[in-house]
Amino acid sequence: MNRTELQAKLEAKTALLWEEFCEMYPTLCKFDAPKIVINGRFTKTAGCCEVEQNIVHMGYKFFAKHSAVMFAVILPHELAHQVDYNLNGLPKNNRWHGSTWRKIMVEFGLEPNPYHSLEI
Repeated sequence: MNRTELQAKLEAKTALLWEEFCEMYPTLCKFDAPKIVINGRFTKTAGCCEVEQNIVHMGYKFFAKHSAVMFAVILPHELAHQVDYNLNGLPKNNRWHGSTWRKIMVEFGLEPNPYHSLEI
Protein backbone atom coordinates (compact mmCIF):
# COMPACT_ATOMS: atom_id res chain seq x y z
CA MET A 1 0.00 0.00 0.00
CA ASN A 2 1.48 3.34 -0.96
CA ARG A 3 1.49 6.36 1.37
CA THR A 4 -1.44 8.08 -0.35
CA GLU A 5 -3.67 5.00 0.00
CA LEU A 6 -2.51 4.45 3.58
CA GLN A 7 -3.18 8.09 4.50
CA ALA A 8 -6.73 7.84 3.12
CA LYS A 9 -7.40 4.59 4.98
CA LEU A 10 -5.99 5.98 8.23
CA GLU A 11 -8.09 9.13 7.96
CA ALA A 12 -11.25 7.11 7.26
CA LYS A 13 -10.57 4.74 10.17
CA THR A 14 -9.78 7.68 12.45
CA ALA A 15 -13.12 9.30 11.60
CA LEU A 16 -14.98 6.08 12.46
CA LEU A 17 -13.07 5.55 15.70
CA TRP A 18 -13.54 9.19 16.72
CA GLU A 19 -17.29 8.82 16.21
CA GLU A 20 -17.24 5.78 18.50
CA PHE A 21 -15.34 7.71 21.15
CA CYS A 22 -17.81 10.61 20.81
CA GLU A 23 -20.70 8.21 21.39
CA MET A 24 -18.98 6.97 24.54
CA TYR A 25 -18.07 10.47 25.73
CA PRO A 26 -20.52 13.09 24.32
CA THR A 27 -18.37 15.98 25.62
CA LEU A 28 -15.74 14.88 23.12
CA CYS A 29 -17.98 15.93 20.21
CA LYS A 30 -16.82 19.53 20.54
CA PHE A 31 -13.26 18.46 19.60
CA ASP A 32 -11.99 17.59 16.14
CA ALA A 33 -10.45 14.20 15.47
CA PRO A 34 -6.66 14.33 15.44
CA LYS A 35 -4.73 14.91 12.24
CA ILE A 36 -2.93 11.75 11.13
CA VAL A 37 0.72 11.93 10.06
CA ILE A 38 2.55 8.96 8.58
CA ASN A 39 6.06 8.96 10.03
CA GLY A 40 8.74 7.08 8.09
CA ARG A 41 11.40 7.63 10.74
CA PHE A 42 9.88 5.52 13.51
CA THR A 43 11.75 2.25 14.00
CA LYS A 44 10.64 1.33 17.53
CA THR A 45 7.62 3.55 18.04
CA ALA A 46 4.51 2.34 16.22
CA GLY A 47 2.49 5.43 17.08
CA CYS A 48 2.70 8.66 19.01
CA CYS A 49 0.11 11.27 19.96
CA GLU A 50 1.00 14.93 20.33
CA VAL A 51 -2.05 15.80 22.41
CA GLU A 52 -1.59 19.56 22.57
CA GLN A 53 -1.27 19.75 18.78
CA ASN A 54 -4.05 17.18 18.15
CA ILE A 55 -1.77 15.08 15.93
CA VAL A 56 -1.23 11.32 15.81
CA HIS A 57 1.92 10.00 14.16
CA MET A 58 1.81 6.45 12.81
CA GLY A 59 5.00 4.50 12.03
CA TYR A 60 4.96 3.78 8.30
CA LYS A 61 7.43 0.90 8.44
CA PHE A 62 5.17 -1.12 10.74
CA PHE A 63 2.35 -1.31 8.19
CA ALA A 64 4.27 -3.70 5.91
CA LYS A 65 4.04 -6.59 8.40
CA HIS A 66 1.44 -5.44 10.93
CA SER A 67 -1.24 -3.47 9.09
CA ALA A 68 -4.15 -5.14 10.91
CA VAL A 69 -2.65 -4.46 14.36
CA MET A 70 -1.78 -0.90 13.41
CA PHE A 71 -5.43 -0.19 12.53
CA ALA A 72 -7.07 -2.28 15.27
CA VAL A 73 -4.78 -1.59 18.25
CA ILE A 74 -2.15 1.09 17.70
CA LEU A 75 -4.42 3.73 16.14
CA PRO A 76 -7.12 3.41 18.86
CA HIS A 77 -4.35 3.41 21.52
CA GLU A 78 -3.08 6.75 20.23
CA LEU A 79 -6.57 8.18 19.84
CA ALA A 80 -7.28 7.19 23.44
CA HIS A 81 -4.43 9.50 24.48
CA GLN A 82 -6.15 12.38 22.66
CA VAL A 83 -9.49 11.46 24.22
CA ASP A 84 -7.88 11.40 27.66
CA TYR A 85 -6.27 14.80 27.10
CA ASN A 86 -9.47 16.36 25.73
CA LEU A 87 -11.51 15.09 28.66
CA ASN A 88 -8.98 15.35 31.50
CA GLY A 89 -6.11 17.62 30.45
CA LEU A 90 -2.43 16.78 30.74
CA PRO A 91 -1.73 13.75 32.92
CA LYS A 92 -0.14 14.31 36.30
CA ASN A 93 3.55 13.41 36.50
CA ASN A 94 3.61 12.64 32.75
CA ARG A 95 1.75 9.37 33.35
CA TRP A 96 0.55 8.99 29.77
CA HIS A 97 -0.64 5.44 30.42
CA GLY A 98 -2.26 6.31 33.74
CA SER A 99 -5.60 5.33 35.22
CA THR A 100 -7.79 7.59 33.07
CA TRP A 101 -6.15 6.38 29.83
CA ARG A 102 -6.42 2.74 30.96
CA LYS A 103 -10.10 3.25 31.78
CA ILE A 104 -10.73 4.68 28.29
CA MET A 105 -8.96 1.72 26.67
CA VAL A 106 -10.94 -0.85 28.69
CA GLU A 107 -14.25 0.93 28.00
CA PHE A 108 -13.34 0.89 24.30
CA GLY A 109 -12.76 -2.86 24.52
CA LEU A 110 -8.97 -2.94 24.26
CA GLU A 111 -6.24 -4.11 26.59
CA PRO A 112 -4.61 -1.10 28.27
CA ASN A 113 -1.14 -2.25 27.25
CA PRO A 114 1.30 0.70 27.05
CA TYR A 115 3.81 -1.19 24.85
CA HIS A 116 3.73 -3.15 21.64
CA SER A 117 5.85 -6.12 20.56
CA LEU A 118 5.82 -5.38 16.82
CA GLU A 119 8.99 -5.66 14.80
CA ILE A 120 9.78 -4.03 11.49
